Amino acid sequence: MARWATSLGVGRTFCVSLLLFVLFVSLALHFSLGPGSVSPEWIARRKLDAALKVSSAMNGSYFNPSANFSFVHISKGAGSTFIRLLKSAPLDVCPRSEAGREHSAWYQHHVACKDANYHMVSLRSPRHHVWSLFTQCKYGPWGKRVTNGTNFPNSGNEVECEECDETDFDRWLESFLPMGPDKERYYKCYHPANYQSRALTSHHVNPHGVDNHQHRPNLTLAEETYRDFDFVASADFVHESRCLLYYRLGPDAPANTVSYLNTACNCNNQSGVDDVHVLHHALGHRATLRDLPPRTLSKIENLTQIDTEIYITALKDFIARIAWLESKSALGRRVLCDSILEKWEPELAYLNLSVTELYNGVRKELQRL
Repeated sequence: MARWATSLGVGRTFCVSLLLFVLFVSLALHFSLGPGSVSPEWIARRKLDAALKVSSAMNGSYFNPSANFSFVHISKGAGSTFIRLLKSAPLDVCPRSEAGREHSAWYQHHVACKDANYHMVSLRSPRHHVWSLFTQCKYGPWGKRVTNGTNFPNSGNEVECEECDETDFDRWLESFLPMGPDKERYYKCYHPANYQSRALTSHHVNPHGVDNHQHRPNLTLAEETYRDFDFVASADFVHESRCLLYYRLGPDAPANTVSYLNTACNCNNQSGVDDVHVLHHALGHRATLRDLPPRTLSKIENLTQIDTEIYITALKDFIARIAWLESKSALGRRVLCDSILEKWEPELAYLNLSVTELYNGVRKELQRL
């Protein structure tokens, strides 16, 4: 078990409270779909109790903005973007480099950033994460350099060709299946098998490849490592993650972060929003992935089963935190806007959940407090 939640953050107490809250909300959604043995009154009472615990854990639990922040940069998980935001806040963040320091959580904590007071990370929808790994290998300057001379599937990387990308992507995924010792080569770039959970469990300096045939990392260990982070951002909700982080910096927050909270973190007035997004290449970006061929989507699913479990947990936790941020205990206004929910609702439906229903369910309980 990772042992690096600090006394400066909310730590495990908050994580357990939040987990219970999300569990009860999920139960309520489940039993609302049909008859069950648990009464609605019982569910409502337990959900309210859990909401009270979450609110109590979050209230007053601020980060010290003068402390040192370690941000674990999982490749293609918006790490460059978040490190840039932390530096511009300005906060003392390790590593300072926006690229090239993509360590495993263990290595960063014990070696690269061992003196940090707070530990942070961002996680990404596995489907979108794997596509980004592939396009970085195909189109990014570093990716083109390291895959040169390998048989990386590449039918052309100098012009935009969506059909070519789909074909190359499918061939790339196929080369890693079925997972096993004979499928560990990764064109000197990235191996997509459960990459995010490998970053949470590996001791390697950077987990681009598979160590010791660990295509399917231990889920329990990955979850424990995830729970020990002081802050987990969402690569799919960068602006909302930013609002939550800036609020958690508390009354001594830098002026830049306070200004952003006041001018951008409000669905009714987002005049101050600046879309910070570090791009590593110009080609290969897609607005949606759900329209990829079913055979391709199935291959992604096979390669990311552990990542999907971790991401679902992280997404539920993140939505609960955002709902708390919007509650009267914090900002008292909408931060996660309907347009963003409408964008992600169909894209995340492959997880067999409704992000909109989850969000509305959590908000409803917190509004009762």
